[in-house]
Amino acid sequence: MIFYTNTPQHTNGSVARLSSLKPDVLQQWDKRMKAAGLNHLTPRIASIPAIKVQEKLAQHEVLIHAVMREVEAMQAKLHVTHFFNIIDTSGVVLKLWSEEAILKRLTSFMNLCPGALADVESAGYNSVILAMETGRTSLVLGEEHTLRIFHEGHNACTPIRVEGRIQAYVGFTFPVCLDPAFAIPLLQHMAGMIEKRLQTAMTITGREIAYKKFEAYQLTARQKEIAYTWLEGQTYVQIAECLNISVHTVRTVLKTVYEKAGVNSKAAFIRKFTF
Repeated sequence: MIFYTNTPQHTNGSVARLSSLKPDVLQQWDKRMKAAGLNHLTPRIASIPAIKVQEKLAQHEVLIHAVMREVEAMQAKLHVTHFFNIIDTSGVVLKLWSEEAILKRLTSFMNLCPGALADVESAGYNSVILAMETGRTSLVLGEEHTLRIFHEGHNACTPIRVEGRIQAYVGFTFPVCLDPAFAIPLLQHMAGMIEKRLQTAMTITGREIAYKKFEAYQLTARQKEIAYTWLEGQTYVQIAECLNISVHTVRTVLKTVYEKAGVNSKAAFIRKFTF
């Protein structure tokens, strides 16, 4: 059972806070907010057109599904008022998860729904732009938010990385009466699980795409299998050990694959099936 206090406790030094930013960054943000006409009384967040939202949802279907699985698993254990959201690398909210009544309130009163913008011109100081600026798990407390509509909640956000590249950001918002210290390990644990799911999903998707390309050259099942592992960068020996065949067989099969695909080098093979 997690014990919560009303007084924020010390959080890990690796967590980004607004106070840890250089003054010139905050000054630049302030100028951007002023130019956009944003102030603490701004009642609703700007959003992108509905047609663009649908395009982004289709583009990030695998990502959203991976996050959804982990959010659902966490919500079964989390008995506090909250909402999670997923934001793409351009700062657009893709999806939110919470109780139905909370989601309706967020949409009706704040326009916080798929398509909402988390950039500084639209939402002011918030943990998403802080995570985007620093590349780290970030925390913004209730009244640290620019917009008064966010003052009732603390908000944490963390990047989701696959192979070293940020794919998206996951946000977690909860009432200011709760100690924010619990949110950081929770969110970082979720991020780790999401990254594992994404890595697996992206590997499967990559294999499916490669296999479809192989079919155009009438590769057999065995040839596809060896060609794909070769495409992944494995050596003759690694492929042979993995598939329990001889190195000679690997070389022979790859020679046939090259002939069918009309290439004469590994570089040409990689270009043909990855670009």
